[in-house]
Amino acid sequence: MFLTRSNVFHYLVERKFCDLEAGVSGPFAVRSRPRRNLNFHVTCGSREYLVKQAKVWDSESRATVESEAAFYRRREGYPYLASLIPRCYSFDPPNSILVFEFLSGYTDLYDLADRFSPEVGRLCGENMAAYHREMEMDSLALEFPEAGPSYLSLHEWTENTEELSSAQREFLRVLKRYPAFGQELDRLRAEWKPDALTHGDWKLDNCLLSEDGRHLRMVDWEFVAWGDSIGDVGALLQSYWNFWVRSPAEDPIESIRPALRAFLEAYAKARGREPVEFAARAIRFAGARMLQTVFETLDKAEEMTGPALRLLQGSLNILTRPDWAAEQLIGTPLRKTNASV
Repeated sequence: MFLTRSNVFHYLVERKFCDLEAGVSGPFAVRSRPRRNLNFHVTCGSREYLVKQAKVWDSESRATVESEAAFYRRREGYPYLASLIPRCYSFDPPNSILVFEFLSGYTDLYDLADRFSPEVGRLCGENMAAYHREMEMDSLALEFPEAGPSYLSLHEWTENTEELSSAQREFLRVLKRYPAFGQELDRLRAEWKPDALTHGDWKLDNCLLSEDGRHLRMVDWEFVAWGDSIGDVGALLQSYWNFWVRSPAEDPIESIRPALRAFLEAYAKARGREPVEFAARAIRFAGARMLQTVFETLDKAEEMTGPALRLLQGSLNILTRPDWAAEQLIGTPLRKTNASV
């Protein structure tokens, strides 16, 4: 079955997460939350749930939901992880449906008014480092096989695929027209060093902050896999940079730098490293991820858009000039930390 705003309540009733009386006499609401998959925020009396289902009924989409379900089964075995992610109450394999605790009172960092503050950046760095430290056990690689990011092979994709939009085909042609894209993506792919169980999409939209600003939670683990922890670092950098690339007048890079520096320094300190040890590679991963963002924004588009072109140009500059990117986008030199190895 496919869930809709009309039938998701009855689905929860059938599985005894809600009862009909609470839906009639108490507060009741169903809100769609557009994401990569189908998501519904259901309020039924005093209970709130987030219900997720694969949006496309194919093996790839269903596999991401199954992978997320397997990840949530690990929650109780890892103390820090249990504090980072919401509870998963149910997984329905035949219908590819997950039922989660809804994190009431939390706001995603994308919509947070002070998302560019050093305090928020520092909290991101500390939490990402704590997660990566706990997820370095080699046994996890057996349960969650290595999966290099698809954006590192975009230059090898064929533009003649029927599912692609006209704009996506144009985008792929541009990548092949500029050899520097392929050269830099190949270099990053060769440098990929799996060392931890990674989120795979660690961006501001997936980071939720508590009302008191002290606790961070992470959601949307569809792409969890054994991978390179610096890929997660690059993902968050790129998520911040997108604001500047798309609207430099509204979000000048000067207003974003404090959060970026605080994030990198906090992550490095918690990992017992110096930012200079990994910042250059993280910056290049961030530049490469911009290409994925371009590709996704052009879904169903007939031609390349202005924001897509700016992201494309930004990606090329970052990939080919990482030293320039460190200076312009973060500010150099990065302050030395007192972290001990």
